[in-house]
Amino acid sequence: MKPVGETDLIGERGVRKSDLRIGLIGAIDEASSALSMAKGFCSPDSQVLLDGCQKDLSSMMGILAALPRTPMDSLENCFSSELANLEETIRVMEAATVYPGEFIRPGQTPATGTLDLARAIVRRVEREAVAAFDALQIPDRSMLQYLNRLSTICYLLILAEMPA
Repeated sequence: MKPVGETDLIGERGVRKSDLRIGLIGAIDEASSALSMAKGFCSPDSQVLLDGCQKDLSSMMGILAALPRTPMDSLENCFSSELANLEETIRVMEAATVYPGEFIRPGQTPATGTLDLARAIVRRVEREAVAAFDALQIPDRSMLQYLNRLSTICYLLILAEMPA
């Protein structure tokens, strides 16, 4: 049985739950859970996209769980492929999106409400990630950019799921 307040990471036992890495991994897990909830209310195409984003977040958590065993210099741009894929998805979605002329108020449907919650959670996680990356001196910016673009995906999905 683990001592109270401790957990394990990849290759490291007895990590305090107050460790920045544990907090960041937990925050990313919350974002993934919010996407999971939204998936339950979204159209099939949106579900497929959100499922892919959840897989990316799982990969991100794995990368962070391996710190500090992973050399920091190998982390630079380690999420660039996932970021490029997400940015391409955004370009395609934006080309097909008609933006409203006013601020939107999601929540008219369970899909838009849960996507809005997911968007807000992802934005909070991004802020926490920036602070943790600075404190831990993680040189990678592609993971941070991915989180930023993920909130954009949530917004575009809200627009796509809005009732006509």
